[in-house]
Amino acid sequence: MANTVPFKLVTPTQIVFEGEAQLVIAVTTEGEEGILAHHAPFLAALRPGVLRADVVRPDAGGAASRLELATSEGFMQALPDRVTVLVDEAVRFEDVVVADVRRERNEATERQKAAGTDRAGFEREQTIIEFAAAKLRLTGQK
Repeated sequence: MANTVPFKLVTPTQIVFEGEAQLVIAVTTEGEEGILAHHAPFLAALRPGVLRADVVRPDAGGAASRLELATSEGFMQALPDRVTVLVDEAVRFEDVVVADVRRERNEATERQKAAGTDRAGFEREQTIIEFAAAKLRLTGQK
């Protein structure tokens, strides 16, 4: 299909998605970036956020559907003929347990407060807080 691009979303333990996409939107360190077919070469660091992609479903006669996942830090590479996203974690809506995520966020907030002048510790906890926030946004929670 001329208006699609091969798209692969990979974590260290699995290929989360591999197929064709019309559009891939990820949260980079510079803001949201949308990638279409034939995009100029592009490489970006990703922040925790909600990745959205309009993917083609062969089982639905080639119709596009929205794929939404909460993703952790990683990288996105776009080339004219493919898009690859590498992240530490990617979580689907049905795998989010809101109470557990809220607890994770609260614990990270407490550890962040206790970090004091430990900049690396503060940033590590901030990443956990942002990933928790992305999982909650995915479910429509705050």
